[in-house]
Amino acid sequence: METKNYTSIRLEVTSGCNLKCEYCHNSEYSNRKDDMTTKEILDLISNVKKHYNINKILLTGGEPLLNKDIIDIVSFITDLGIKADMVTNATLLDEKMARRLEKAGLKRVRISIDTLNDERSQRTGSMTATLWKKAEWIAKNTGIEVCIHTVCSPSNVDQMFEVYKKVYEIGAARWRVFDIGYQGRALTNNQLGFEKYYEKLISASKRIINHYLVNGYEDKLDIEINNIFRTILLKAEPRNLDVNEMLKIRLKSSPCDYVADHQISVRSDGTATLCQYFHETILDFRKYEFDVSATIHNVHNTPEYNLIMEELPYCSKCKYCMVCNSGCRARAKFLTGDITEADPGACYICKKVVEEIIPILPKNTQESYMECVNQKGLEPKYNIDDLKKMLTSKGLIK
Repeated sequence: METKNYTSIRLEVTSGCNLKCEYCHNSEYSNRKDDMTTKEILDLISNVKKHYNINKILLTGGEPLLNKDIIDIVSFITDLGIKADMVTNATLLDEKMARRLEKAGLKRVRISIDTLNDERSQRTGSMTATLWKKAEWIAKNTGIEVCIHTVCSPSNVDQMFEVYKKVYEIGAARWRVFDIGYQGRALTNNQLGFEKYYEKLISASKRIINHYLVNGYEDKLDIEINNIFRTILLKAEPRNLDVNEMLKIRLKSSPCDYVADHQISVRSDGTATLCQYFHETILDFRKYEFDVSATIHNVHNTPEYNLIMEELPYCSKCKYCMVCNSGCRARAKFLTGDITEADPGACYICKKVVEEIIPILPKNTQESYMECVNQKGLEPKYNIDDLKKMLTSKGLIK
């Protein structure tokens, strides 16, 4: 019955958070009363490791540094031979804590910074200038790899190029840009307005990528702009594969193939969901006392858990199926009401990537990308006008 091959865990070690981000997608899971104890967290890690070939654990929350036993948890992970990774708002991450985490074996810290200006930040309670200094100190004085996480939204999309330059300036190894998730507080945030957001996102991305390539930064800074560009694409080579044969294989796997098959997302209460954007319980580790075999035997077969690409009636026939991977299922469900529908955001973004981003990339990347495009397939279902109508219907465009 169980065919997953989990290699990593996204683990919420606390639901406690000391900030109140105006767009927080995870607000439903914030500051709860049913968090796992440290013993339960360690039992979970140990037992999942025995069952799967886990090689990385991403510690998150809430704010993971609010867990008073975070150093012990990192040490436990390290002693099991697992890479310890962490995403943090860094408000509690001073030099002493960074040294303790380094000694415990933390390999990477992902610091959430969205902007250069405190007064424009949507992360209420965060001091942006201080965070940049902390990130730079860690990058230059410890063996912990620094990754900057940036949530792009209408409030900061115009600053993306300056944020990118700052990431490079402080010596971070990675920069990951996420599109805002349509969850939690984002739905009631009156400061967000999406009228020109997606056009600006493409424009900012194009400017960043051009600068990145002209200056030869690809060996110094790894970039991932969600659904638009990844540094690893620059090393891609055409393989002269039959797109129809590739498509047959792809259609039998989950639209979210990496998450569904390789990364298990465990909430602070011991339940597991497909990812942070889905809230339906798939596995309940605590209910079965962290016995992994018993937990898997009682899996909850939610739609997102079982979905495969060929069950998406339009996406499976779209010419960009192999490169778009149907976008985000959570966004598709939010905007259209149907988890199997095309993702309107991805429809717009993917077409613009082909038209404006791919042509500025190296020839080998262009060829590799385009050989995965099914030229006989359908055009993307939705355009920018459709996307804006849906955002208006959800109250995100006034």
